[in-house]
Amino acid sequence: MLLLVLTPVIIFLGAHDEPPVDPNGPCVIQGEPVDDSDKPQASIPEQYRDAVEAASKTAGLPVGIIAAQIQQESNWNPKAQSPVGAAGIAQFMPGTWATWGNGKDVLDPFAGIDAQGRYMKHLSDFVADLATNENEKLKLTLAAYNTGPGNVQKYGGIPPFAETEEYVEKIMKNAQLEFSSTCEAPGGFDFGDLQAGEWAHPLPASRLTSGFGSRPCPLSSCAGQPYLMYHEGIDLAGSEPFFYAPTDMKITYVSVGSPDKLYGFYGNYIFAQMTEAPHLVFEFHEAMDHSLLVKTGDVVKKGTPLGKPGATGNSSGIHVHFQINDPKTSVFDRPAVNNGKTIDPLPILRQQKVNI
Repeated sequence: MLLLVLTPVIIFLGAHDEPPVDPNGPCVIQGEPVDDSDKPQASIPEQYRDAVEAASKTAGLPVGIIAAQIQQESNWNPKAQSPVGAAGIAQFMPGTWATWGNGKDVLDPFAGIDAQGRYMKHLSDFVADLATNENEKLKLTLAAYNTGPGNVQKYGGIPPFAETEEYVEKIMKNAQLEFSSTCEAPGGFDFGDLQAGEWAHPLPASRLTSGFGSRPCPLSSCAGQPYLMYHEGIDLAGSEPFFYAPTDMKITYVSVGSPDKLYGFYGNYIFAQMTEAPHLVFEFHEAMDHSLLVKTGDVVKKGTPLGKPGATGNSSGIHVHFQINDPKTSVFDRPAVNNGKTIDPLPILRQQKVNI
Protein backbone atom coordinates (compact mmCIF):
# COMPACT_ATOMS: atom_id res chain seq x y z
CA MET A 1 0.00 0.00 0.00
CA LEU A 2 2.86 2.34 0.87
CA LEU A 3 4.50 1.76 -2.53
CA LEU A 4 1.24 2.51 -4.33
CA VAL A 5 0.98 5.81 -2.53
CA LEU A 6 4.59 6.90 -3.09
CA THR A 7 4.98 5.90 -6.73
CA PRO A 8 2.81 8.67 -8.21
CA VAL A 9 4.69 11.22 -6.10
CA ILE A 10 8.05 10.06 -7.49
CA ILE A 11 6.75 10.15 -11.05
CA PHE A 12 5.26 13.58 -10.50
CA LEU A 13 8.51 15.01 -9.16
CA GLY A 14 10.54 13.38 -11.92
CA ALA A 15 8.44 15.07 -14.56
CA HIS A 16 10.09 18.38 -13.65
CA ASP A 17 13.71 17.18 -13.71
CA GLU A 18 14.28 18.38 -17.29
CA PRO A 19 13.68 22.09 -17.90
CA PRO A 20 12.12 22.94 -21.25
CA VAL A 21 14.63 23.68 -24.00
CA ASP A 22 14.37 27.08 -25.67
CA PRO A 23 14.77 26.33 -29.40
CA ASN A 24 16.07 29.86 -29.91
CA GLY A 25 18.37 29.81 -26.92
CA PRO A 26 22.17 29.45 -27.05
CA CYS A 27 23.93 26.45 -28.52
CA VAL A 28 24.25 23.79 -25.81
CA ILE A 29 26.79 20.95 -25.73
CA GLN A 30 26.90 18.40 -22.91
CA GLY A 31 24.46 20.49 -20.93
CA GLU A 32 26.58 23.65 -21.04
CA PRO A 33 25.89 26.77 -23.15
CA VAL A 34 28.67 27.45 -25.63
CA ASP A 35 30.21 30.92 -25.70
CA ASP A 36 33.60 32.45 -26.50
CA SER A 37 33.56 34.89 -23.59
CA ASP A 38 32.19 35.57 -20.13
CA LYS A 39 29.32 37.71 -21.43
CA PRO A 40 25.76 36.67 -20.52
CA GLN A 41 24.23 34.12 -22.85
CA ALA A 42 22.17 35.74 -25.59
CA SER A 43 18.49 35.07 -25.97
CA ILE A 44 15.54 36.88 -27.50
CA PRO A 45 14.07 39.27 -24.88
CA GLU A 46 10.71 37.93 -23.77
CA GLN A 47 8.76 41.00 -24.87
CA TYR A 48 10.01 40.66 -28.45
CA ARG A 49 9.75 36.90 -29.00
CA ASP A 50 6.37 36.89 -30.72
CA ALA A 51 7.36 39.83 -32.92
CA VAL A 52 10.65 38.18 -33.96
CA GLU A 53 8.91 34.90 -34.77
CA ALA A 54 6.30 36.77 -36.84
CA ALA A 55 9.05 38.68 -38.70
CA SER A 56 10.85 35.40 -39.34
CA LYS A 57 7.73 33.92 -40.95
CA THR A 58 7.16 37.05 -43.01
CA ALA A 59 10.75 37.06 -44.25
CA GLY A 60 10.91 33.30 -44.79
CA LEU A 61 14.17 33.27 -42.83
CA PRO A 62 15.28 31.48 -39.64
CA VAL A 63 14.33 33.08 -36.34
CA GLY A 64 18.02 33.06 -35.40
CA ILE A 65 18.92 35.28 -38.36
CA ILE A 66 16.32 37.91 -37.43
CA ALA A 67 17.36 37.79 -33.76
CA ALA A 68 21.11 37.92 -34.42
CA GLN A 69 20.56 40.78 -36.85
CA ILE A 70 18.70 42.84 -34.24
CA GLN A 71 21.39 42.08 -31.70
CA GLN A 72 24.05 43.27 -34.14
CA GLU A 73 22.11 46.36 -35.22
CA SER A 74 20.98 47.72 -31.86
CA ASN A 75 21.59 45.12 -29.13
CA TRP A 76 17.78 45.19 -28.65
CA ASN A 77 17.76 48.92 -27.86
CA PRO A 78 14.60 50.44 -29.43
CA LYS A 79 16.01 53.95 -28.98
CA ALA A 80 19.32 53.25 -30.73
CA GLN A 81 20.63 56.00 -33.01
CA SER A 82 23.69 55.73 -35.27
CA PRO A 83 26.02 58.59 -36.29
CA VAL A 84 24.93 58.18 -39.94
CA GLY A 85 21.22 58.54 -39.14
CA ALA A 86 19.99 54.95 -38.72
CA ALA A 87 17.46 54.61 -35.91
CA GLY A 88 15.44 52.13 -33.93
CA ILE A 89 15.75 48.50 -32.96
CA ALA A 90 16.45 47.42 -36.56
CA GLN A 91 18.45 50.57 -37.48
CA PHE A 92 16.53 51.82 -40.50
CA MET A 93 17.83 54.79 -42.47
CA PRO A 94 15.20 57.55 -42.93
CA GLY A 95 14.66 56.89 -46.64
CA THR A 96 14.24 53.14 -46.14
CA TRP A 97 11.93 53.67 -43.19
CA ALA A 98 9.77 55.98 -45.27
CA THR A 99 9.16 53.07 -47.63
CA TRP A 100 8.84 50.21 -45.14
CA GLY A 101 7.72 51.82 -41.87
CA ASN A 102 3.99 52.01 -42.69
CA GLY A 103 3.92 55.55 -41.35
CA LYS A 104 4.80 54.46 -37.80
CA ASP A 105 7.43 55.74 -35.38
CA VAL A 106 10.88 54.28 -36.19
CA LEU A 107 11.54 54.08 -32.44
CA ASP A 108 8.55 51.76 -31.93
CA PRO A 109 10.34 48.41 -31.58
CA PHE A 110 7.38 46.33 -32.74
CA ALA A 111 6.96 48.49 -35.84
CA GLY A 112 10.71 48.16 -36.44
CA ILE A 113 10.73 44.36 -36.17
CA ASP A 114 7.66 44.12 -38.40
CA ALA A 115 9.33 46.35 -41.02
CA GLN A 116 12.52 44.32 -40.72
CA GLY A 117 10.63 41.14 -41.59
CA ARG A 118 8.94 42.69 -44.63
CA TYR A 119 12.15 44.37 -45.85
CA MET A 120 14.20 41.19 -45.41
CA LYS A 121 11.60 39.32 -47.46
CA HIS A 122 11.99 41.92 -50.22
CA LEU A 123 15.80 41.65 -50.11
CA SER A 124 15.71 37.85 -50.02
CA ASP A 125 13.59 37.78 -53.17
CA PHE A 126 15.87 40.37 -54.80
CA VAL A 127 19.08 38.33 -54.29
CA ALA A 128 17.57 34.87 -54.85
CA ASP A 129 18.79 34.57 -58.44
CA LEU A 130 22.38 35.28 -57.34
CA ALA A 131 22.40 32.47 -54.77
CA THR A 132 23.17 28.82 -55.46
CA ASN A 133 22.07 27.53 -52.06
CA GLU A 134 20.23 28.61 -48.90
CA ASN A 135 23.44 29.59 -47.11
CA GLU A 136 24.39 31.99 -49.91
CA LYS A 137 20.90 33.48 -50.00
CA LEU A 138 21.01 34.26 -46.28
CA LYS A 139 24.42 35.90 -46.61
CA LEU A 140 23.42 37.95 -49.65
CA THR A 141 20.22 39.09 -47.93
CA LEU A 142 22.20 40.28 -44.91
CA ALA A 143 24.73 42.00 -47.16
CA ALA A 144 21.90 43.80 -48.98
CA TYR A 145 20.47 44.99 -45.65
CA ASN A 146 23.86 46.33 -44.60
CA THR A 147 25.10 47.98 -47.78
CA GLY A 148 22.08 48.13 -50.08
CA PRO A 149 20.76 45.71 -52.71
CA GLY A 150 22.34 47.76 -55.51
CA ASN A 151 25.84 46.97 -54.25
CA VAL A 152 25.06 43.25 -54.04
CA GLN A 153 23.80 43.33 -57.61
CA LYS A 154 26.78 45.38 -58.76
CA TYR A 155 29.32 42.91 -57.39
CA GLY A 156 27.26 39.80 -58.06
CA GLY A 157 27.69 38.71 -54.45
CA ILE A 158 28.79 40.07 -51.09
CA PRO A 159 30.53 43.40 -51.84
CA PRO A 160 34.23 43.49 -50.91
CA PHE A 161 33.67 45.91 -48.05
CA ALA A 162 35.26 44.91 -44.75
CA GLU A 163 32.30 46.22 -42.73
CA THR A 164 29.79 44.23 -44.78
CA GLU A 165 31.84 41.03 -44.78
CA GLU A 166 32.23 41.23 -41.00
CA TYR A 167 28.53 42.04 -40.56
CA VAL A 168 27.44 38.98 -42.54
CA GLU A 169 29.84 36.55 -40.91
CA LYS A 170 29.09 37.77 -37.37
CA ILE A 171 25.32 37.45 -37.79
CA MET A 172 25.59 34.01 -39.39
CA LYS A 173 27.83 32.81 -36.55
CA ASN A 174 25.70 34.33 -33.78
CA ALA A 175 22.50 32.95 -35.32
CA GLN A 176 24.04 29.50 -34.91
CA LEU A 177 25.78 29.82 -31.55
CA GLU A 178 23.55 32.27 -29.66
CA PHE A 179 20.08 31.70 -31.10
CA SER A 180 19.96 27.97 -31.91
CA SER A 181 19.95 25.43 -29.11
CA THR A 182 20.75 22.69 -31.68
CA CYS A 183 24.00 24.44 -32.71
CA GLU A 184 23.06 23.99 -36.37
CA ALA A 185 24.23 26.53 -38.94
CA PRO A 186 21.33 28.50 -40.49
CA GLY A 187 21.01 27.57 -44.13
CA GLY A 188 23.67 24.88 -43.75
CA PHE A 189 27.27 25.46 -44.79
CA ASP A 190 28.24 26.98 -48.12
CA PHE A 191 30.49 24.03 -48.97
CA GLY A 192 27.82 21.33 -48.56
CA ASP A 193 26.01 19.29 -45.95
CA LEU A 194 27.48 17.83 -42.78
CA GLN A 195 25.64 15.40 -40.54
CA ALA A 196 25.50 16.90 -37.05
CA GLY A 197 27.24 14.97 -34.29
CA GLU A 198 29.42 12.82 -36.58
CA TRP A 199 32.90 14.13 -35.71
CA ALA A 200 35.41 13.35 -32.97
CA HIS A 201 37.20 15.99 -30.89
CA PRO A 202 40.61 16.82 -32.41
CA LEU A 203 42.05 17.37 -28.91
CA PRO A 204 39.73 16.21 -26.10
CA ALA A 205 39.53 18.19 -22.86
CA SER A 206 41.42 21.07 -24.47
CA ARG A 207 40.91 24.81 -24.29
CA LEU A 208 40.82 27.26 -27.16
CA THR A 209 43.96 29.42 -26.95
CA SER A 210 43.58 31.31 -30.23
CA GLY A 211 40.50 31.64 -32.43
CA PHE A 212 39.99 32.07 -36.14
CA GLY A 213 40.46 35.44 -37.84
CA SER A 214 42.14 38.70 -36.90
CA ARG A 215 44.19 38.61 -33.71
CA PRO A 216 47.01 40.44 -31.90
CA CYS A 217 50.53 39.35 -32.68
CA PRO A 218 50.96 35.96 -30.91
CA LEU A 219 54.76 36.29 -30.69
CA SER A 220 57.13 38.93 -29.30
CA SER A 221 57.24 40.50 -32.77
CA CYS A 222 55.38 40.04 -36.06
CA ALA A 223 57.70 42.30 -38.06
CA GLY A 224 57.97 40.88 -41.55
CA GLN A 225 55.33 38.27 -40.74
CA PRO A 226 51.96 40.07 -41.12
CA TYR A 227 50.19 36.77 -41.86
CA LEU A 228 50.50 35.98 -38.16
CA MET A 229 47.94 38.73 -37.51
CA TYR A 230 45.22 36.72 -39.23
CA HIS A 231 44.76 33.22 -37.88
CA GLU A 232 43.53 30.73 -40.49
CA GLY A 233 42.61 28.05 -37.97
CA ILE A 234 42.25 27.58 -34.22
CA ASP A 235 44.79 26.62 -31.57
CA LEU A 236 43.94 24.01 -28.95
CA ALA A 237 45.95 23.23 -25.82
CA GLY A 238 45.37 20.67 -23.09
CA SER A 239 46.71 17.67 -21.20
CA GLU A 240 45.67 15.02 -23.75
CA PRO A 241 48.89 13.41 -25.09
CA PHE A 242 47.67 13.08 -28.69
CA PHE A 243 45.60 14.98 -31.25
CA TYR A 244 43.14 13.01 -33.36
CA ALA A 245 41.45 12.74 -36.74
CA PRO A 246 38.06 14.49 -36.42
CA THR A 247 36.55 12.31 -39.15
CA ASP A 248 37.54 9.63 -41.64
CA MET A 249 40.22 11.11 -43.87
CA LYS A 250 43.12 10.46 -46.22
CA ILE A 251 46.55 11.76 -45.24
CA THR A 252 47.76 13.71 -48.27
CA TYR A 253 51.09 14.94 -46.88
CA VAL A 254 53.14 14.47 -43.72
CA SER A 255 56.08 16.82 -43.16
CA VAL A 256 59.59 15.47 -42.71
CA GLY A 257 60.64 17.52 -39.71
CA SER A 258 63.21 20.32 -39.76
CA PRO A 259 64.40 19.65 -43.35
CA ASP A 260 60.90 20.58 -44.57
CA LYS A 261 60.90 24.09 -46.03
CA LEU A 262 57.83 25.05 -43.97
CA TYR A 263 59.18 23.75 -40.65
CA GLY A 264 60.04 27.27 -39.46
CA PHE A 265 56.39 28.31 -40.00
CA TYR A 266 54.24 25.20 -39.46
CA GLY A 267 56.59 23.05 -37.40
CA ASN A 268 55.70 19.39 -37.92
CA TYR A 269 52.45 19.28 -39.86
CA ILE A 270 49.89 17.07 -41.57
CA PHE A 271 47.60 17.73 -44.54
CA ALA A 272 44.52 15.55 -44.98
CA GLN A 273 41.15 15.41 -46.72
CA MET A 274 37.81 13.93 -45.71
CA THR A 275 37.12 10.68 -47.53
CA GLU A 276 33.40 11.50 -47.74
CA ALA A 277 31.54 14.55 -49.03
CA PRO A 278 32.00 17.47 -48.66
CA HIS A 279 35.73 16.52 -48.76
CA LEU A 280 37.00 19.33 -46.54
CA VAL A 281 40.78 19.73 -46.40
CA PHE A 282 42.42 19.70 -42.95
CA GLU A 283 45.75 20.97 -41.65
CA PHE A 284 47.39 20.19 -38.31
CA HIS A 285 50.49 22.24 -37.37
CA GLU A 286 53.13 22.58 -34.61
CA ALA A 287 53.26 18.90 -33.59
CA MET A 288 56.03 17.71 -31.32
CA ASP A 289 59.24 16.57 -33.04
CA HIS A 290 59.28 12.85 -33.93
CA SER A 291 55.68 12.40 -32.73
CA LEU A 292 53.71 12.03 -35.98
CA LEU A 293 52.03 8.62 -36.17
CA VAL A 294 50.79 8.61 -39.78
CA LYS A 295 52.40 8.76 -43.21
CA THR A 296 51.45 10.20 -46.57
CA GLY A 297 48.80 8.06 -48.26
CA ASP A 298 47.31 6.56 -45.07
CA VAL A 299 43.54 6.43 -44.79
CA VAL A 300 42.52 6.78 -41.14
CA LYS A 301 39.28 6.48 -39.22
CA LYS A 302 37.64 9.11 -37.06
CA GLY A 303 39.40 9.28 -33.69
CA THR A 304 42.76 7.93 -34.92
CA PRO A 305 45.69 9.50 -33.02
CA LEU A 306 47.84 11.53 -35.41
CA GLY A 307 50.64 12.89 -33.24
CA LYS A 308 51.41 14.89 -30.13
CA PRO A 309 50.80 18.63 -29.60
CA GLY A 310 54.04 20.58 -29.68
CA ALA A 311 55.69 23.98 -29.88
CA THR A 312 57.50 23.73 -33.21
CA GLY A 313 57.39 26.34 -35.98
CA ASN A 314 55.86 29.76 -35.23
CA SER A 315 54.60 28.75 -31.83
CA SER A 316 54.26 30.44 -28.46
CA GLY A 317 53.41 27.31 -26.46
CA ILE A 318 52.50 23.63 -26.66
CA HIS A 319 49.31 23.18 -28.70
CA VAL A 320 47.95 21.92 -32.00
CA HIS A 321 46.82 24.26 -34.77
CA PHE A 322 43.71 22.86 -36.48
CA GLN A 323 42.68 24.35 -39.81
CA ILE A 324 39.83 23.64 -42.24
CA ASN A 325 40.11 24.58 -45.92
CA ASP A 326 37.49 24.73 -48.63
CA PRO A 327 36.98 21.41 -50.48
CA LYS A 328 38.11 23.11 -53.70
CA THR A 329 41.56 23.66 -52.20
CA SER A 330 44.13 21.52 -53.99
CA VAL A 331 44.91 18.33 -52.12
CA PHE A 332 48.42 18.92 -50.79
CA ASP A 333 50.97 16.26 -51.66
CA ARG A 334 54.03 18.44 -50.97
CA PRO A 335 55.11 21.34 -48.73
CA ALA A 336 52.74 24.14 -49.70
CA VAL A 337 51.26 27.24 -48.10
CA ASN A 338 47.49 27.20 -48.40
CA ASN A 339 46.25 29.68 -51.00
CA GLY A 340 42.63 28.63 -50.89
CA LYS A 341 39.71 29.64 -48.71
CA THR A 342 39.95 28.83 -45.01
CA ILE A 343 36.85 28.22 -42.90
CA ASP A 344 36.28 28.98 -39.22
CA PRO A 345 36.35 25.54 -37.55
CA LEU A 346 34.29 26.51 -34.48
CA PRO A 347 30.81 26.67 -36.06
CA ILE A 348 31.48 23.32 -37.76
CA LEU A 349 32.84 21.67 -34.62
CA ARG A 350 29.97 22.94 -32.49
CA GLN A 351 27.36 21.65 -34.92
CA GLN A 352 29.20 18.36 -34.57
CA LYS A 353 28.64 18.62 -30.78
CA VAL A 354 32.39 18.92 -30.19
CA ASN A 355 32.74 20.85 -26.93
CA ILE A 356 35.33 23.58 -27.46
